[in-house]
Amino acid sequence: MTLSTLAQPLVESTRTKDRARTQQLLKRLICPAPDQCATDPNKPKALRVGLCGSPGAGKSSLIEQLGLHICGKGHRLAVLAIDPSSRSTGGSILGDKTRMEKLAVEPKAFVRPSPTRGVMGGLALSTSEMTLFCENIGFDVILIETVGLGQNETEVDNVADVIVYVIPPGSGDDLQGDKKGVMEIADIIACLLYTSPSPRDRQKSRMPSSACKKKKKKK
Repeated sequence: MTLSTLAQPLVESTRTKDRARTQQLLKRLICPAPDQCATDPNKPKALRVGLCGSPGAGKSSLIEQLGLHICGKGHRLAVLAIDPSSRSTGGSILGDKTRMEKLAVEPKAFVRPSPTRGVMGGLALSTSEMTLFCENIGFDVILIETVGLGQNETEVDNVADVIVYVIPPGSGDDLQGDKKGVMEIADIIACLLYTSPSPRDRQKSRMPSSACKKKKKKK
């Protein structure tokens, strides 16, 4: 097991004692000795790229191809993929990694899905700490995939150097592009093109009607 895999549960823990230990770990990584401290500890050591967009826009599929290209250039890549948690059970399927089959087994890549656990804004509670941790153990490119976003969720702008907003074709007109919020923080807008599936494939890919119905509140 790698250092990133072993330390990840500690960094993501919400226990007060573990949060304190995480801060001590990060301080030792950033400044292992007085004469080895960086001149600017807050200056990122890695390129941080945030990828955001609506659910199903293709963020994970884009990361799979982009990540393989980055690793092919000799870089060490960390992917922090944030997955929504259920309001009913608190659980999360952490499904983003399933769309990164090749990247997940790439030796130069570390792919870690994390649940939001109710945190709003598109990121998890520990995303900032995980970013610092990854860049201080040798990853020089970090891709941060947010949950599927609405227009007003912009927290990724606080942890990334470059924001890529991923949209599917036909996502709106010129007025939509002029709106504020997540469109305002985007440095790059990526429109993923794809071949339209056959009518039979479209029928198979439809969301079950039961998933769209709101549950009735118990009396």
